[in-house]
Amino acid sequence: MTIQELNTRQGWTLSQKIDHAVGTVEAFLSRTGKVPYVSFSGGKDSTVLLDIVRRFVDRDIKAVFCNTGNEYPEIVRFVRSTENVTIIRPEITVREVIGKYGFPLISKEQAKGIRQLKTTKSEKLRRILLYGTDPTKGWTSGKVSDCWQFLSAKPFMVSEKCCDFLKKRPFAKYDKATGEIPIIGIMAGESRLRQRQYIIRGGCNAFCGHIASYPISIWTDADIWAYLRKFKVPYCELYDKGHTRTGCMFCGFGAHIEKVSRFELLYDLHPKAYNVFMNYQNNGYTYREALRAIGVQLPDETPRLFTSKDFQTK
Repeated sequence: MTIQELNTRQGWTLSQKIDHAVGTVEAFLSRTGKVPYVSFSGGKDSTVLLDIVRRFVDRDIKAVFCNTGNEYPEIVRFVRSTENVTIIRPEITVREVIGKYGFPLISKEQAKGIRQLKTTKSEKLRRILLYGTDPTKGWTSGKVSDCWQFLSAKPFMVSEKCCDFLKKRPFAKYDKATGEIPIIGIMAGESRLRQRQYIIRGGCNAFCGHIASYPISIWTDADIWAYLRKFKVPYCELYDKGHTRTGCMFCGFGAHIEKVSRFELLYDLHPKAYNVFMNYQNNGYTYREALRAIGVQLPDETPRLFTSKDFQTK
């Protein structure tokens, strides 16, 4: 599998992508012979995946949702309105993860690098994090971006660990306890990391290591919306209130590049939750202070020309 092949597949028609997704799931189930489930977040991508699987493959397949304690109330209501959903929970709270491991800022890759830069005792790893594997040849693999290296000197921690403790571990525990295998609704185009993972897997199914199927890996955001309209699939109301994402309410990954800050939308819809999250602490520093450090403008600190209502679907 190459990046060129991925790009070609991403250019397929919606009908081709539906056929490919169905074939991917059927091949996965046939080869593994195990009980599957759809990893369901309540967001539009996993909503489409669940509909594809139940519409074209197996109407009785279960969905599994992890309630991290950090989900939008609208998401929880939508999940509870969906049939045949098993709800699991993490063993640690959001506040505890933040307090012990640090704030989720910039991106998972950058946050991991910043955490390692602050904690490693290896001079070799430190050089890679600062300069890349071979900067003389123009390679920057493993490097923390120059504009974010200053965060390694801040008194608070930055970390990617929230996803691990709040999502990956609960699902891993569920998989081990039940012997079931997941069908997951992530798309390769969402990040460079997921693009690389798709290339390494060699496609949409993984039959070694973490056994899982990723049937909509080659889909785009436009495909998701086209499918929802084509089949008139119900989806979470948050998307009609200005949200383009429905992940964890407190998540800071990518917040610094948003035109309409997710925290503005959160502040308008759920001000009490917003205030709780802004006061989460790591090493005596609040999440509010950490977000300020990376240039995120917070809605209760700056004049606002717009509110979330200006971006809601009429």
